[in-house]
Parts: sequence; structure tokens; C-alpha cells
Amino acid sequence: MTPKEWLARAKNEGFAIPALNAGTFETLKGIVAAASEAKSPVIIETSTNETKWMEAKNVLCMCRNFSEEYGVPVLVNLDHAYTEEDLKPGFEAGYDLIHFDGSKLPYEENVAIAKKVVAAAREHGQIVEGEMDKIVGEGSEVHTTQVDQSAIDAGKSKPETAAKFVSETGVDIYASFFGNVHGIYPGYTPHLDIELLKKIQEAIPNTFLSMHGSSGTPDDQVKAAVATGVVKVNVNTELRLAYRQSLEKALAEHKEIAMYKVFPEVVEAVKKEALRWIGMCGSGGKV
Repeated sequence: MTPKEWLARAKNEGFAIPALNAGTFETLKGIVAAASEAKSPVIIETSTNETKWMEAKNVLCMCRNFSEEYGVPVLVNLDHAYTEEDLKPGFEAGYDLIHFDGSKLPYEENVAIAKKVVAAAREHGQIVEGEMDKIVGEGSEVHTTQVDQSAIDAGKSKPETAAKFVSETGVDIYASFFGNVHGIYPGYTPHLDIELLKKIQEAIPNTFLSMHGSSGTPDDQVKAAVATGVVKVNVNTELRLAYRQSLEKALAEHKEIAMYKVFPEVVEAVKKEALRWIGMCGSGGKV
């Protein structure tokens, strides 16, 4: 099945494909091990800085190799490319999905670049995700500041504007915001506006919906978003936490300097977290 066929199947059958960021080999290995155990498709994605660190061609090659070895679909996504320069590695390597995030640009400039991205992607059979609304949180991290609820409300997607953006750009996936935030904030639990999500889906019925900033969201709300039409659930912060916490624990317990003897515990922690998200997305057993 092609990437687009997988997304269409997810939409038709009411599940989502977890889109999990991998900034290290161990994270990548843990995610694919989880996908194999659960018999789930998975999207491996790299942000601009993760792509610079891992290098796009290496990421794609490893994902293709893992997909063949483990017998599961491993789609590859360039996550949050903000400029045309950021987009190049994904195009040149041949990623399956390209996410152009023009939310920081004036609307007209965002549309103009997104249209170019879509045209280029069509030539290579790639899927494009577009973004225009402003999600709270600059990165996938554990924030130390308090969340600004008014900013969350102001950044929520408007169904009529979403329809206009999709019509003018032709993007395949729309990054929808309905209470989701990037990263985890102290003492804050996200509250998703599922009724708004329904209206967004009704406004763009032929467009796939993604949910960014899923970390820290209660399980039942994630499941409700998936049931309402979200087919791509992005997760990064909680995977990074699983990696770091397990690595710190392993280093404290072992005196090894041969890191390959320490990393299995890290891979297992990432795998466990990835399995949790596969469960919430309902993608297990789909392969």
C-alpha cells in the first residue's frame, strides 16, 4: 500500500497512524520494534534539527531497512519544515511525507510556498501536510513556564479558514488545532475541543487531519480525536522523556563504557512508550 492508501484506510476504518519523532538510532529502533510487536503501521518523522543530526538519507535508508526486516510499513515524514531550505533534505532523500509549516508567515506567503511544495511533491508521489494556525509551544519539550490559555484559544483552527487554505494550496493533510499544544506544561492538562474538530472535518471532508502536540493529552481525549477523524497523531516529547529517563537510570546503575550494552534498556523504554501510542491510535493489528 502507498502512504496515501494507508492514510485513506485509517480514515475509513477509524484509526490513526502514530507519527513518532526519532532523533537517535535507539529511538528509531524502539519505535519500529513496537510497530512490529503490535503489527502496526508507523510514521517515523524528523524535525529540521533532527534531520540535520541524523541526515535525511540515513533516516530514509534505516527506515526502509527496518521496514523490510520487521515486516511493517514504516512511512517517513519531514516534520515542521519552516522554509524552502528546510524542505530540501526531505525532497532530495525521498521522504514519503513533507510537512511545510508556514504558520509563522503571512497567509499569502504561506499559501504561495505551500502551492509550490504541493506541485513538487506531486511529481514524486509524496504527500504534503500544510499548517497555518499557531500552536502554543515552540518545541517538543517539558516547558518550565505556565501555559497561556488565551493563546491556545486564539490559535485554534477555524473551519472556514481551513477550507479556504486547503482549496488554495491542495495540501493532503491539514494540521488541525483544537486545544492541542506542543510539549508538556507544568500543572496543565490539555483539553481538546472535539466539537470544533468535527466542524473542521466537515469543512474539509476530503482532507486528512493531523494532531500535533499530543504528548500530555489524556488517553480518552486522544482516542476521541482519532474517532472524530484524525489519522496522524504526532508525538515527540514523551518519547524524548522515555529515552532520557531510561538512559539516566541505566548509566547510574551500570559502569559500562560500551554503550551498546546500556542502550537496550533505552530501546525498551522507547518501545514501551511507542506501544502506548499505538494503542491509543488503534493502529495495532492493521498490518
